[in-house]
Amino acid sequence: IYVNSWGPSDDGNILGYIGPNAISALEQGVSEGRDGLGSVYVWAAGNGHQNGDNSNKDAYANSRFTVAVGAVNWKGERTEFSESGSNVMLVAPSHNSSNWVDPAIYSTDISGTDGHNETDYLGDMGGTSASAPMVAGVIGLMLEAEPDLTWRDIQHILVRTSKKIDHSDDGWFKTYEGRDFNHNYGYGLVDASSAVNLAKNWKNITSEVDFADMSYNAGKVEVNQFIFDGNDLGRNSEIFVNRSMNIETVEVKVNISHAYRGDLNIFLESPNGVVSELVRQSNDNNDNYDNWVFTSVAHWDENSFGLWKLKVNDTEAGTAGTWNDWNMTFYGYPEKDSDSDGLPDYAERIIGVQWNNPDWDNDGLLDGEEYYGWFDLQGNFHYTDLKDFD
Repeated sequence: IYVNSWGPSDDGNILGYIGPNAISALEQGVSEGRDGLGSVYVWAAGNGHQNGDNSNKDAYANSRFTVAVGAVNWKGERTEFSESGSNVMLVAPSHNSSNWVDPAIYSTDISGTDGHNETDYLGDMGGTSASAPMVAGVIGLMLEAEPDLTWRDIQHILVRTSKKIDHSDDGWFKTYEGRDFNHNYGYGLVDASSAVNLAKNWKNITSEVDFADMSYNAGKVEVNQFIFDGNDLGRNSEIFVNRSMNIETVEVKVNISHAYRGDLNIFLESPNGVVSELVRQSNDNNDNYDNWVFTSVAHWDENSFGLWKLKVNDTEAGTAGTWNDWNMTFYGYPEKDSDSDGLPDYAERIIGVQWNNPDWDNDGLLDGEEYYGWFDLQGNFHYTDLKDFD
């Protein structure tokens, strides 16, 4: 278990890019670590909330390979520094503020004079840097209870067992699966007892979907539209995703030309109406989102099939921009295909055919063949209506 209590500057003006070597290292870790079960990477969500920073602007904290952890104070409320984001999976305790008048977190220190002080203990361990190792400790307990958990199993368990807190916060909403989610808190406060108990009886999640290298990319969506300046109306773009998989993480890559990107808000809406706030208006006075990847865990276990919408609006007047394009990548596990017709059960229910009948119109062609189409011997592509006898 790797604990990472570091990140880019929290001044709110930084996009913390990740390089190809670091991406490769994380991929290798989750693929080969722990004899193929996957190393676990826990990441501090960031301490720049007072500066308008967002955890989704750190490419390490919003990687699907990492568990992003925010911070709450002794009252169970978000600390004044803890960054929000649709990438934040859960929260854990820390101190409340920089003035150190509230209860803080104690830790051991480097021995002797090389440490923070001469007592060998640290009385002001703080920030999301204190919260991340607490979650790592809980994961350690989970693996002690069930050593064969994969890195993805661990994320599934944390999503299912974290507890809603600060009920008065109006940011809570229900996900498609009926779980409580809040961009300040993720799925809530880590619960060691619940996580360990679920780990003991957990059945390993199936392998990731392998449409193309463990994911499904919906393809580039060209927008090329001026973004209305200082107007909530914004610009909307949508794409119909005809592949049906159960989501763990959604990645949204955007290209936006704007001289003051802090003016922008970006919202992703699923076919079921669940909205991820990918980024909110801030004081970030730098320019452009060039191939920047935002991430959301708010759609965990929701299905990818259907119409997805992305909205970009500029809520601060004075500087205009252009939304160039975007695309979306889904990571997750396969949806059940009960009749083995190539069209998963969820998609069949949405389309309006039976999930236990492989040839709904009895024309000799499987529903999946008709819906997704096929090439003939001459290389010509065909598809037909799966509800109409052909």
